[in-house]
Amino acid sequence: MMWKDSYRIGVERIDRQHIELFRMTEDLVKAVAERAPVEVYQKALGFLTDYVIYHFRDEEDYQASIHYSGMEAHKEEHRQFTQTVLSYETKLRENGFDLGTKKDLAGAVTAWLIYHVADTDQKIVAGAVSAPDESAFDRYVDLFAGSALEVMETMTGLDRTKARRQAAEGRTLQGDVFISLALVGDLKGSAVLGFSQELALYLVRAMTMMELSEVDELVQSALCELTNISCGNAATALAGRGLHCDIRPPVLTREAPCGGAPDAVWVETGAGGLTVALCLDSPAQPPRA
Repeated sequence: MMWKDSYRIGVERIDRQHIELFRMTEDLVKAVAERAPVEVYQKALGFLTDYVIYHFRDEEDYQASIHYSGMEAHKEEHRQFTQTVLSYETKLRENGFDLGTKKDLAGAVTAWLIYHVADTDQKIVAGAVSAPDESAFDRYVDLFAGSALEVMETMTGLDRTKARRQAAEGRTLQGDVFISLALVGDLKGSAVLGFSQELALYLVRAMTMMELSEVDELVQSALCELTNISCGNAATALAGRGLHCDIRPPVLTREAPCGGAPDAVWVETGAGGLTVALCLDSPAQPPRA
């Protein structure tokens, strides 16, 4: 089962609802993997859509009752995810519930739910919003690489302390699938994560608890969401240093989006290789703490 007891926040009704959400998401993933009839998928999706709205309202009521300081930001995450699910629902009906779109949705829901419950929801019971990582970094790319490893550890249990990094400047970026996001604001350009097939499959197997053998739309969608979360966290940390940086939606390619990246690191995670690169419009030095 995708649910883990470590996801509990200690509030019985919220934990009970989280368990149900994980069960529904698992049913959704299995329906896609088993090529279930459209009716089965429609039922799972409809149930998930209705329950997400119900759960979010209940969770927000609880946050209000304890005067949680991070409530507004949390509500915005809920709102964006609800819109994502509803958008996919519309797209599926328009596309006749095609397999590719079903896999896209299953991957996005899985990755978002795991990180939201394993990280964001844990902050509710702490009663405060965790500060962004303020550890020292010599290059922006080190911050983005560290953020990616932290998110992978939260979502899959990958031990980031065992990861080994090495500079990759001037080399062609390595990876079997690349996710890039445009950066706008004080930091302009793009951030790129390149996943080896080995790492891509390891990560999504750990999320779904299913055996996967190809980097299909479900895997790609989950990687896009993981990259989006990682780069969003890095942007938040930059804001803590006085640098305004926004990210745009992730874009997936099979070819490296920028050849000899001006700033890149290769990370051997122990579960496969990861390239993290920043292709900036102009070089800049990160501010010191």
